[in-house]
Amino acid sequence: MENKIESSEGSDKIDAIIDFVKTHYHFNTQPSILHGEAGLELLPMYGSDKQSSELHSYLARAYFAYGDLVRADALIKVALSTAQRSANKEALVLAKLISAGIELRNKHIAESRQLTNEAITLATAIGHNLHLASAYRISGNLNVKVKDYEAALSDYLYSLDIYKRLNNQSGVASLNQRLASLYRTMNLYEKVLFHQNQAIDISLSLNNEANLAIYYSNMGTYLEEVSDYARSIEMHLKSLAIKEKLGYQLGAIHTYNRLGSVYRLAGDYQSAEESLLKALELKKALDRPDPNVSTFLDLGRLYIKTGKLDLAEDYLSKSIPLYQGSRWEDRIAEIYHAFADLHLQRNNPKLAVQAYKSAIDIAKKHDRDAFLIDYYYELSEVLETQGDVAQALAFLKSHNELKSKWDSINNQYLIRSLAIEFGVTEKRREIAALIQQNQIKDLELKQQASRQQFIFISLLLAFIVFSFVYFWRSKNRQLEVEKTALKQISEAKERLTFALWGSGDELWDWDLQTGIITRDNQACDLRLPSEYIGMDLEKIRPVVHPDDFTILQERFSQHLKGESDYYEVNYRVLTQTGDWLWVLDRGKVTALNEVGEPLRVSGTIKDISRIKSSEFALAELNATLEQRVEERTNSLQQSRDELATALEELTSAQTSLLEAQKMASLGRLVAGVSHELNTPLGNSVTASSVLQEELTIFKDKLEASKLTLSDTKSFIEVSLSGTALIESNLGRAAQLVKRFKHASAHEYVSNATELNLKDFIYSAIAFHTQDSELTIEINCSDTMQIECDAQALGKVFEDLCKNSLQHGFKKHKGQIIVEVFAESDSLKIVYSDNGIGLEDAALPHIFEPFYTTARNEGSVGLGLYMVFNLVTFVLGGKINRSNDARQGVTFDITLPSQIIMTH
Repeated sequence: MENKIESSEGSDKIDAIIDFVKTHYHFNTQPSILHGEAGLELLPMYGSDKQSSELHSYLARAYFAYGDLVRADALIKVALSTAQRSANKEALVLAKLISAGIELRNKHIAESRQLTNEAITLATAIGHNLHLASAYRISGNLNVKVKDYEAALSDYLYSLDIYKRLNNQSGVASLNQRLASLYRTMNLYEKVLFHQNQAIDISLSLNNEANLAIYYSNMGTYLEEVSDYARSIEMHLKSLAIKEKLGYQLGAIHTYNRLGSVYRLAGDYQSAEESLLKALELKKALDRPDPNVSTFLDLGRLYIKTGKLDLAEDYLSKSIPLYQGSRWEDRIAEIYHAFADLHLQRNNPKLAVQAYKSAIDIAKKHDRDAFLIDYYYELSEVLETQGDVAQALAFLKSHNELKSKWDSINNQYLIRSLAIEFGVTEKRREIAALIQQNQIKDLELKQQASRQQFIFISLLLAFIVFSFVYFWRSKNRQLEVEKTALKQISEAKERLTFALWGSGDELWDWDLQTGIITRDNQACDLRLPSEYIGMDLEKIRPVVHPDDFTILQERFSQHLKGESDYYEVNYRVLTQTGDWLWVLDRGKVTALNEVGEPLRVSGTIKDISRIKSSEFALAELNATLEQRVEERTNSLQQSRDELATALEELTSAQTSLLEAQKMASLGRLVAGVSHELNTPLGNSVTASSVLQEELTIFKDKLEASKLTLSDTKSFIEVSLSGTALIESNLGRAAQLVKRFKHASAHEYVSNATELNLKDFIYSAIAFHTQDSELTIEINCSDTMQIECDAQALGKVFEDLCKNSLQHGFKKHKGQIIVEVFAESDSLKIVYSDNGIGLEDAALPHIFEPFYTTARNEGSVGLGLYMVFNLVTFVLGGKINRSNDARQGVTFDITLPSQIIMTH
């Protein structure tokens, strides 16, 4: 086709482009778009209105497949306008069908339905059956979207019938695929597999690889859902081989995702990971606005299975925004379900319960009852293991109710689908009968014309021969019709048998006139009578539990009198082993006589023993719940008393410990003061005693008139040095007393001053580090104004800076960093240096008075103690040493936010 495009010119080139886009829009989307856009440029010069409408329509379909709905909508509007202007009804039907599909994807249901109905009316009027079949297929898609599955089934079957009459095998295969998808939604998997096999067989006969790639992939998905993993993998591998051959990368991504899912379910985790990583690789290479988004979800599930929980959490978190707002948004429920499994693996049931509840909310929002049934049951088990019996019972009850409703709906779908199929078959037979009658009438007219041209004997002979031939052919046709009808009935009966086997239900039909009941798929262990049971229920009384027969008879009688649309009752039936089995019996009058009396009743019987067992277990749990709560209350009361005793003992021990700590601190305080004052006072006492001794000697020599000039000079020198020593040591003692006095916060009188915090901090630190090689970094807003005691704040930074110089850097190079953070309720200042830091043994005592690690260097040990008092009692804040991983020390100072003036 591309060669034809290259070799053609003018109007022929446009026709070649239309054929290419029409054929390749799905599997070769980007080449179709490129050729289509080139064709649009040729339309003004060479194209007709018909070509314009068709090219715009098929190009819109290509953009629709590509995921660019905006461009698709713009193109289809041009196609509609052109077709209406040119009054080309066939082109108008095509444009309306494609526009209906676009509106459906955009979730504009009303607009899509209007366009579809208009297309059906127009296609019927012009007799275009191919477009009519497409229109009913889109109508079926619409009804699936609004969950009217019976209407969708009728539309699909009608479309299928048209394709069959047109002998359009590709369309027949496509409709079988649609029916398989619909029956999957209705949970009728025996029909799903039947129609999917039909689609595959037809495509194989046509050698249509494009359709086979899709049908094999869908069959793999359906087989996965019925747990036939080996055949599912086989189908996906066949699909992948075709897609790679056709270069259909988007489809290959989907197949790799499905293979990853099936391999995981089959336990082949290595193959699962290889498939999913291959999908990721293709996604990166493929730049499409609407790629498949399930890879991350499948990887998350896989890594939960293989124990790589952090990796699983990462992929699951990435997958949520991909599904939000998309047409697959309901699958977010599966993501939260996977999160629940992840939290259980991490032994965090509380988070698992939250994840289950999120999954349940999303599943409810999107009416995913199949998900809800599993999630309710799993959540009830988790809550039961956590001891939350009440919640567990509530979710178990929800599970049982929804499961019963689900089974009932599926049974209704089964019966209604059979009725719809039978109705369509009957219509098909009526059409065939009308055709046959028309043929007979044509033959009769021909026979009358022949009698007028031949003599009586020849006419008689011809009539005899013709009658014989007609009889022979009619007999053969009748036999063929009967044979076909018997085959269809046999197939329908076989499908019904499979359906009943799959659901486990018994289908019964009771003729009230003859008293004969027919049972299909009857449970062999029940003693319910077959064939003749009479005109009432007395025949089955012996096998129905005495306590249940009254309600059965009452409901049945009420329905026969017309007081209810149908009857439904649970009762126990006797089994062959003598046990009682709970069943759900549902029935409805299906035939009435002229006066409205019932002639026939049909219905189903379902084994609900497991559901009843769950209800009894639920009742038993409810009965024992009060006793368990009482026992739990007594246990909690005992635990509370034990905790109260333990708390009392702990309080007593804490009081004793505080007293011991006070005494220890007082001892360290006394020892520190004694140690610091002992040295200067001891030196003063020693100097005083030496002076006293020298004075005595000097006095004795003076009184004995033995005093010499050298003795006097020596006494004066000793006196001067002694008094100097006494003066210096007493001065040091006075300084120590002054420092002790300053260490008390009560010596500071609050004198609030407004200042620029950054400039103030820099000035305070720079002044004390001006003779060192330290670098200073202040991280603070230039406009930070505070009002506080500037003397106290300056003393804080002075002592912190001295502490860094003396202990951290040992007067070597280093860096001091101050960071200021204005928070909602406080002002936080972080002071840190990159010095040698503190030993672990010193950390608990750094704010205690007289504690120092450099006492031999003249340190008193009051620096950080004074800082603590100033920050706490003068500035009204808090100071702590931070556990920062950086080298050196870090102090966190927190001051009240009231001191902040502006930011």
